[in-house]
Amino acid sequence: MGYELFDKNGNSVKQHDLQDKGPWCVSGETSEATFINKYGEKLGLILNPKKQYDFYTADFLNVNTNNLADLKTRNTPFFQAAERYSINPQYAVTFNIKDFLRYLKFYPGIEVYYWIDWLVTKLESKTDIEVTPMEGVWKITLDNIKLLSESAPIHTYQQRILDDRGSAKKSYVFDLSNPLFEKVI
Repeated sequence: MGYELFDKNGNSVKQHDLQDKGPWCVSGETSEATFINKYGEKLGLILNPKKQYDFYTADFLNVNTNNLADLKTRNTPFFQAAERYSINPQYAVTFNIKDFLRYLKFYPGIEVYYWIDWLVTKLESKTDIEVTPMEGVWKITLDNIKLLSESAPIHTYQQRILDDRGSAKKSYVFDLSNPLFEKVI
């Protein structure tokens, strides 16, 4: 099935291969620095000092709670969330199950921040789907992620079933409008 993505001004948007994890990880590092510069002081977050020697550790440290924190940056909505999982794509976000399991094992008190900036607002396909531009930061604790995971739909990435490059194969699909998410910015 072919599709095309557009920004709020109607410009076509081309994305890097969603199955190629490497460039997305590099982009994530840039997002972490930008996020801290923009919101770190207000949220009481600093870059996790362990990040200097452990690429896979949690992104931030909350200096107010002494909890570790991780950032999930999302610029493209999960456009098919309504059709597949009855979740409004305006508020649908994914959370990798492999991250969930890693957090449970190593970071039981972690806070997760979703930085949403819908740069892509329209998908044209056999059915066109559009969202309203939206920007903000939502926070959720691992305990609340556990609660959501009990009933959340699971999305399987069909193109990653045989993947050996480390990309997540399955994710929970969450709804940011759920009161377990706290909008902090």
